[in-house]
Amino acid sequence: MSNDQSISGINSNNTYTVNFCVNTKLSSEKFPLLCGNKKWDDSDVIDLISNHNMGLSLASGQYEGWSLFVQPNGAWGWNIGDGENRLDYLPTALQIINDGKWHEIAISFHFNDKTVWLYYDNRHVAIYSLSEINFSDDLVTKNIFFINNSQINIKDIKSDVSAHPPVKNKSVDFPKNNKADSEILTVMSWNIWHGGRHNGIEKGIEQVISTLKNIDTNIICMQETYGSGPFISDALGTIFYYRSSNLSIHSKYEIAITHELFNPFRFGGIRIIINGKFLDVFVLWINYLPEISKLYEADSVDKIISDENETRGSEIKEILGHIQNISVSEPKIPMIIGGDFNSPSHLDWGNEMKPIHQNLVIEWPVSKSMIDFGFKDSFRERSPLPYNNIGNTFSSLNPDSLQHRIDYLYYKGNLKCVNCFVKGYEDLEWPSDHAAVVGEYRFP
Repeated sequence: MSNDQSISGINSNNTYTVNFCVNTKLSSEKFPLLCGNKKWDDSDVIDLISNHNMGLSLASGQYEGWSLFVQPNGAWGWNIGDGENRLDYLPTALQIINDGKWHEIAISFHFNDKTVWLYYDNRHVAIYSLSEINFSDDLVTKNIFFINNSQINIKDIKSDVSAHPPVKNKSVDFPKNNKADSEILTVMSWNIWHGGRHNGIEKGIEQVISTLKNIDTNIICMQETYGSGPFISDALGTIFYYRSSNLSIHSKYEIAITHELFNPFRFGGIRIIINGKFLDVFVLWINYLPEISKLYEADSVDKIISDENETRGSEIKEILGHIQNISVSEPKIPMIIGGDFNSPSHLDWGNEMKPIHQNLVIEWPVSKSMIDFGFKDSFRERSPLPYNNIGNTFSSLNPDSLQHRIDYLYYKGNLKCVNCFVKGYEDLEWPSDHAAVVGEYRFP
């Protein structure tokens, strides 16, 4: 294959897909290129580890354009950059391509919603929102070429194919989900705390994965993902939706569309298909200021609410404006929002709870806005008496902080919550400073 063979063109659906098969036994620490449209090889290997990312890749990932390549672990990888910012999909060896067998890779750019859909061996593995980079048509379609490397065989190249390559779920030994076909939909919201790596990079992520396997959820609304998402998703056998370095959703169900709404660091979602029915699932993280750990008895209720409305209160109103648009256009589709709202609930701060809340009664604006909009608080619906089950989620690791319930699963529409509980708040081996909230739902 000539290394200057280019392919281009955006189809009538305003998408662009590259699909090909690769066979290689090449093992290299240099991230050899499969195909792309920018200078990639002969660049320094860098460690992406930070509060917002992790993994090894090449410094050229920052350059304008995209690349598909072979990782040192034998799996494929994908990168896109805009000259300053970069996104990297670095799956585990479960997505190996250097085993001497033929493997099919497909990437599908969706220009309308600025996402890329990634496929391995006819299995949908990931969706990346491109909101964090300066995305344009030329960034994707300009000067695409395949590498001329005697150790890498590439065939059956197709471009400008359908928006979604056929998903057959064949020949991939990913973990199987025993609950995906059950009548109960299990959803978790969990802030895993800087990628779950505070107990060590490998140990921390393994603890997160072990926790998720033990709880066995269908959908995870994750905050502070920070580079750990592909590792977690491969281990669970889920489709990984990357909304931002912070937010992700891991789904055992087919994804129909994404919701690229508001600020990518704060909010986004997917529409999943469950036994022929649609469900919108959103992940959220809103402003951590004002810090709830700094709430003092001397503060007046009016000042507390005023401070809330300057940040979280105004953010949730804007988010609910986007939700309203979806509700008007698709009124029959139920929805779940899982997130770290960084704010207590007015349902926990009534008269009966004054003795443990500095003698204050507060109608917290964020939770009040959610309830007034028509959402139900899953945990408080199933445990309606806060003095019997307060459900705190933050933070047992910081006993000097005020303890609060700030992580929630809200839902509305044609769903029924049959159970909801908090997991990990009193677990000394828990890998995060947030407990997880787990809800079980059923379609009527």
